[in-house]
Amino acid sequence: MSEELLQYAQELSSNRITSVTRSTYGSKQAKIIEWFKINYAEYVNIASQPVTLRFDAIPPTVIGALLASFVLKNKPGKDGNSIPYSSSHLNGYRSALVSLYKDHKVPVPPAVDTIIKSCIRGYQNKVATYRAAGTLSSKEGVDALTYSAYR
Repeated sequence: MSEELLQYAQELSSNRITSVTRSTYGSKQAKIIEWFKINYAEYVNIASQPVTLRFDAIPPTVIGALLASFVLKNKPGKDGNSIPYSSSHLNGYRSALVSLYKDHKVPVPPAVDTIIKSCIRGYQNKVATYRAAGTLSSKEGVDALTYSAYR
């Protein structure tokens, strides 16, 4: 009975992902696969079409290096200087990576889940330091519209 509920929950969660979310994940997933091709080609299955990752062989430390590589590069700022990415940038790659695991019907190993959480927590602390120092804006996104402006 519990296996049936688990199967239903997995189907339900995959159906709730919208096409926009899938397209966002798709571009990030392509970047993840490209990163593996360049840095760790031994974990890439080139024979399959489309090219896939061999999730069963990827160690947690490589996943940590993957996530770190996507935030170590800074983005260009408005004034021409580079500024660090926000923590939501890293969360997008985390979601895309977990989605890759789910799409290939491979459970995320507990050690990989732990390293992902550790990377996210560490980068959130780093972002808080950037915000306190004034390197990164204290708010993300655009200003909300007031009710009168909306009307």
